[in-house]
Amino acid sequence: MARGNFDSLVLSVRLDSKQRALQNALLVPWRELQKSANAYVEWHGLVLWVRSIVEASGDVPDGVRSELRSRCPGFLDGNDSGKRQPTWKLLDEWIAMKHFADVRAGGWFDAMMYYAYKDVRIEQAWSLWERSRADWSRTQPAEWPTFDQWKRRILGTYTLAQGITEKARVVAAMENVEQDRLQSAVADVVERRAVVLWADCVSKPDQPIDPAVVAEIGKRSPEAIGESPTRCSWSAPTLARLIRRVESDWRETARQERWHVALRYHVINHPRYQRLFHYRQRCHDEWLRVRPISFPSFPDWLACADAYCVARNP
Repeated sequence: MARGNFDSLVLSVRLDSKQRALQNALLVPWRELQKSANAYVEWHGLVLWVRSIVEASGDVPDGVRSELRSRCPGFLDGNDSGKRQPTWKLLDEWIAMKHFADVRAGGWFDAMMYYAYKDVRIEQAWSLWERSRADWSRTQPAEWPTFDQWKRRILGTYTLAQGITEKARVVAAMENVEQDRLQSAVADVVERRAVVLWADCVSKPDQPIDPAVVAEIGKRSPEAIGESPTRCSWSAPTLARLIRRVESDWRETARQERWHVALRYHVINHPRYQRLFHYRQRCHDEWLRVRPISFPSFPDWLACADAYCVARNP
């Protein structure tokens, strides 16, 4: 097979896997999906901590054993001697079986993994592991880091081993903003975009924007609509323009402080934001067939969007 054809095939397989993961994400409310993805990221950090120390020391030090007994009761029983696989690999399998079996049975394990690997903490953890392995192969530390210390080092890693990727730029930008502030900005931008997506559902194409819609958008971003909303009709360009305008203050602040790359990445990859797009499409499809007598308010629409999921195919 020619290289060009092979590359196209690999890209096609990746796109198919992504679409399948995003579709399976709809099997569960986004908050549960996010909670599981966050848990996986945390557990993955533990596995890399164990791996780095065990590979460097050639053993399982007492501090690692104590942490494993606390966090993974029963894991060391039966896995302490005569093992054919490395401790970290056995731990990885044990975690998947003990903590994510329900996710796999529910059919959305690939969706959880998709969002977990969109979390840049995974890349930060791998970069820390690579550097620790290189450093400790030359000189072992006087004391091995505790897992809590390891987690703080992960969050303090702002340069990735692969330094020219999108995630590398995102992580570098995150050094310029406190984590809590970034999370608050992401949550606010997602909700501001949500009100525009709701407006797209309840507005008639090429008709003036309803005053109630104008008022709802204005609560979150008074400058978004402009000075003459009654002259503005709803259209695809209107939707795109409002998406940009409702977050303009956050975007400008983030740009000035050099963390706009991180803001954009976390917004577009947030499970809530992607769920809102799915729900918007569902509303368009259903309301095209049967137009409702009255449309939901934004709070009601948002509550339904947050709860939206689909049944698993038998």
